[in-house]
Amino acid sequence: MINSISVTRLFTIFFLGLVFTVLAACSSGGNTDTSNTASGPGSVALLLTDAPSDDFDEINITVVKAELMSDHGRVTIFQGEDTFNLLDLTDARIFAIREGIPGGSYNKIRLTLKDNGIELVDFNGTNDTSDDAVYYPKLPGNNKLDLNPRGSFSVVAGTTLVIQIDMDANKSIHIVKKGKKDEYNFRPVVFIDIVTDTFIERFVKLHGDIFAINTADQSFKLCNTGIPVRTGEDVLKTDSRGCVRVEADQTTAFFDINGMPATFSNLVAGQPATVFGHLQYDTQIDNDDDRELRDLVLKAALIELGPESSFQKLNGTATSAVDVNNQFTMDVDPGQGLTTPLNLIVQIQEGSLLINRKGQTVTIADIITGKLVSARGVLDVGKGTLFASVIVVDTDSSTQLIGTVGANPDNSCGFTLVTGTGDRSIHTDSNTNAYLVVNGISKPIDVSELSTGQQADVYGNANVNGCFDAHTIISYP
Repeated sequence: MINSISVTRLFTIFFLGLVFTVLAACSSGGNTDTSNTASGPGSVALLLTDAPSDDFDEINITVVKAELMSDHGRVTIFQGEDTFNLLDLTDARIFAIREGIPGGSYNKIRLTLKDNGIELVDFNGTNDTSDDAVYYPKLPGNNKLDLNPRGSFSVVAGTTLVIQIDMDANKSIHIVKKGKKDEYNFRPVVFIDIVTDTFIERFVKLHGDIFAINTADQSFKLCNTGIPVRTGEDVLKTDSRGCVRVEADQTTAFFDINGMPATFSNLVAGQPATVFGHLQYDTQIDNDDDRELRDLVLKAALIELGPESSFQKLNGTATSAVDVNNQFTMDVDPGQGLTTPLNLIVQIQEGSLLINRKGQTVTIADIITGKLVSARGVLDVGKGTLFASVIVVDTDSSTQLIGTVGANPDNSCGFTLVTGTGDRSIHTDSNTNAYLVVNGISKPIDVSELSTGQQADVYGNANVNGCFDAHTIISYP
């Protein structure tokens, strides 16, 4: 299961700065000097997400603190201890909310992890977990991960700030040979986008209980979501039920507790549900004190009715294409509570959500033999069939080149990468992300800053014109 070069995992953290035009000042908490802040405080929501892989079976991360940093201090978004298996996060999860963020300029996000805060688990291929291989990569900076965007970002009263952070473990966890033993080092490779005009993120998954059903506009509140909320005084908001407004429309798919298609009329107040959707600006801002994220609404693409345990997510590999009955088969990976080897039928239904690891819509034609898939739905053991609500297909076909930087620029595609199998000319464009890793910390750089002789990992795809089109470059001094 272990790739000796890298770990093809990807998790994304979204900070959604939700800024309200309210009081001109608010206690910041976290020892922050507010003398440089703009008028009006805001709130910040922290979301985590990940995507399928075949390298490790679990990547567990334990976060004990999350902070926004500025030249004048810091603001705590989360403090406590929360562990996530990143393999479970093929969609975004609302991790924490902090109210009362002082308006102003910030230049860094800091995550503090627990000792041995990243755990890599490689199953032994059986259902006996006692022999699973477990690794703890070395963490830089006293377990503090400083995430640096290209310049500062501002919280401005009356606007919504979105900070989208992609931490790519494929490029963050590297294996170092120590004699006959492999040592794992973690040096975060981070991709940060400041989004100000629209929300660009994967589907948010949120579980809770249904309240305040409005059949006229097909909306309701999802409460008891378990989202930790901190107030402007930097204390836990103990009376919060984590309520979020949810809106459905004619395109929303519904599935009942048996995994069968349903409708909005099947919603029952007080009953549990899981919603997949996108956060959007809300045109119906109200004064509901029970509601968090008041200027946002979760636009539902899919709603599963019933306890979260009713729907099961299984990772594996497709062993067929989709047939005329909208079915395909998959080999289920071990370690998911089922006896393996196991080949299941996956039934695609009306309303089943088909997406890739980036949250983009795919079609049944993308499901072919050998593709990594993650199928979520209700398992009928007797029929050996999973009635699917969500199917995630790994459509990423990019490859990795390892070498040293040659001429930059060269006289061909862009710059030369000297590899063990020969020179390759690397093409880059405005969408290419380049990073320099120094002392375990990565920072974004321009491609023109790559120097001859630097080691570099280049990720992308070969072009028929002979160039290698790069989307990510990781360099080392």
